[in-house]
Amino acid sequence: MKNFLERALSGILISVLTVLSIVWHELSFGFFYMLILVMCVIEYYQLSRKLHVRPVLAWQLVLSIFLFAGAWGLFAGIVPPNALSLIIPLFFIAFISELYRRKKRVVQNIAFTFLPVIHVALPLALFIGLGYINGPYDYRPVLAVVLFTWTNDTFAYIVGVLAGKNKIAPKISPKKTWEGFAGGLLATIGLGFVLFHFWPMFSLMIWLTVAVLVSLAATLGDLVESMFKRSAGVKDSGRVLPGHGGVLDRFDGFVFAIPFVFSYLYLIN
Repeated sequence: MKNFLERALSGILISVLTVLSIVWHELSFGFFYMLILVMCVIEYYQLSRKLHVRPVLAWQLVLSIFLFAGAWGLFAGIVPPNALSLIIPLFFIAFISELYRRKKRVVQNIAFTFLPVIHVALPLALFIGLGYINGPYDYRPVLAVVLFTWTNDTFAYIVGVLAGKNKIAPKISPKKTWEGFAGGLLATIGLGFVLFHFWPMFSLMIWLTVAVLVSLAATLGDLVESMFKRSAGVKDSGRVLPGHGGVLDRFDGFVFAIPFVFSYLYLIN
């Protein structure tokens, strides 16, 4: 009972903070997700240490924050595009720094230094861009991706518990089933119809396509993180959120879905 209450309370808290940060103001939106970014990168670093590699946490944080902040400034119209060229040399200086660390498994260390930048920082930087897809900051595309992800996860879990029999990837995530996936997909598509009714900023086909993209990518994102955790021999990426594990556990499918949604919406925009 205690674990259930802890899980429920932490889930409600992070959900409320997420929605408020997005709806309140573009600054609260940006700073909240920068905090999420930092926490995810730290958890990524801790996972990599269990794999016996030694990435540089300082470089992971510097590269991730600069990428995120640069994208935020670019999409918000604060930073000119040519200013982003200052970020590019940092990636190569990170290579040079490995020359003086005198650590074993040099290639793996460098690879894992960049991995969270690609897996976490880049999607969250693109997520910022969704808020400015039509010009000034608009919370609706951003909040829609969050709601799609939550809907998919919730109904996939419920249907999986009630009717799940056929495992998607039993060696990686024994609890994920095709029945749960179908339940999450249908519920997410249903939410697409609702959002089109209340937020007709996109056509029905666009809303439904985004719903499908989120459902597919979020499911695969969960499996990818489960694969990493199994390789590291851990159940959760951290212990920040009681009953949920780490921040990366909470946002794994979400960050995986963002690049697909971003690419689709910007291609058709």
